[in-house]
Amino acid sequence: MAAEGGLDTARLSALFEVEHRARGADSPTTLRFISVNESRGVVDYRQAALLESGIRGWRVTAISDVPAVDRNSLYAQWVERVVGLQDLSEASTREVSIDNLPDWERGVWSEVCPARAMLVPVAAPGQTPSAWLWIAREQAWSDADRFLAEHVAEVFGHAFVALSPRRRRGSLFGRLKRSSVGLLLLVLVIAALAIPVRLSALAPAEIVARDPTIVAAPMEGVVEKVLVEPNARVEKGQPLVRLQDLEARNRFDVANEALKVANARYSKALQESFDDPKSRAELATLKAEAQLREVERAFAKQKLDKIVLRAEHDGLVIFNDPNDWSGRPVRTGERIMELADPASQEVRVQLPVDDAIVLEAGAPMKLFLDSRPLQPIDGKVRRVSYKPEVTPRDQMVYRVIARLDEERDYLRIGLRGTAKVSGSKVPLGYYIFRRPITALRQTLGI
Repeated sequence: MAAEGGLDTARLSALFEVEHRARGADSPTTLRFISVNESRGVVDYRQAALLESGIRGWRVTAISDVPAVDRNSLYAQWVERVVGLQDLSEASTREVSIDNLPDWERGVWSEVCPARAMLVPVAAPGQTPSAWLWIAREQAWSDADRFLAEHVAEVFGHAFVALSPRRRRGSLFGRLKRSSVGLLLLVLVIAALAIPVRLSALAPAEIVARDPTIVAAPMEGVVEKVLVEPNARVEKGQPLVRLQDLEARNRFDVANEALKVANARYSKALQESFDDPKSRAELATLKAEAQLREVERAFAKQKLDKIVLRAEHDGLVIFNDPNDWSGRPVRTGERIMELADPASQEVRVQLPVDDAIVLEAGAPMKLFLDSRPLQPIDGKVRRVSYKPEVTPRDQMVYRVIARLDEERDYLRIGLRGTAKVSGSKVPLGYYIFRRPITALRQTLGI
């Protein structure tokens, strides 16, 4: 039994089934598969391809009888080139003629495609096509074929619009707009993002001595032995480090002997000066030489006295392993250890450049020690370095010095933890999205 216009009952039934499947598609990928494969029951064809608009023109996104499109295949490239040569300014169905194609496209046609091909716009009525359906077979196309192809393509156009992300997003915003609860929620979120909060950053921190005394080498030499243990308490005048005294002692002995010789020559000339005018004339020179030797001996004695480095005041010596210094040559002024007052402490914070915020003197700081993370200690920023420096771990950081507002029994020099430093107040939205904004600015250069 045939329907009016040459449409038999089987094709109409297949059309209804394709419409049902298209409207039930849950993704564009599923809809593409239906459009090039299941439409064969409505319009008899041997090959079908779906082309969608892309940056470089119309691109094949689905091909009948294959699970995925190979962009490098001859068929896909040929179809895209043939469609690109068509005048698609009018959204109407048209048959593609081999006569209007260049030599290459005409020569390849017989290898990859049947003789009769038709392009059908995939769009809802009154809209610009976002896709075209390419179907091909050996037999000529009838008016019934054209009618059914346009009808099924119109169904696919409606389905593509319904599944487009823009349509879904618009529907969501529309529902929120119509919903008083959604609108209220949106207002509350915007209001919450405007709440002022302090901009803060976390950074490694360590309790260090405030204004420690530097114990440095008074002259070039070799460390013979460190006389104290690390982190030991010492008293004023207690020996800390002994340098090798061989060279200094030899210089003192030589200067001492030279002084004796100069004094002897001066005493002899003094005795002979009563009878010998020549000796009397040399007295001034010999006296000056003896005085020079006396100065040289005093200087050598001063050097010898500095062989042992002593504590200038009571305190705590801060250094690492004594074995690191034994037998090690040192230069004049080279730091060996620090002598600090245990009660005079401050916090040194190494703020990474990536987390740097504007800090001023007096900005609040909280210290969370690794040994007592649940007992934060309040403090205030004392100063911030003007430019970053490189740490031993090759990390660029700003050095922040802070002082604690309270003293606790367990605080001692060397404890480590994490410091939270706070800057000026900013909106909560900026506080949350500061890092994404910074990354986006560095990526795009804006």
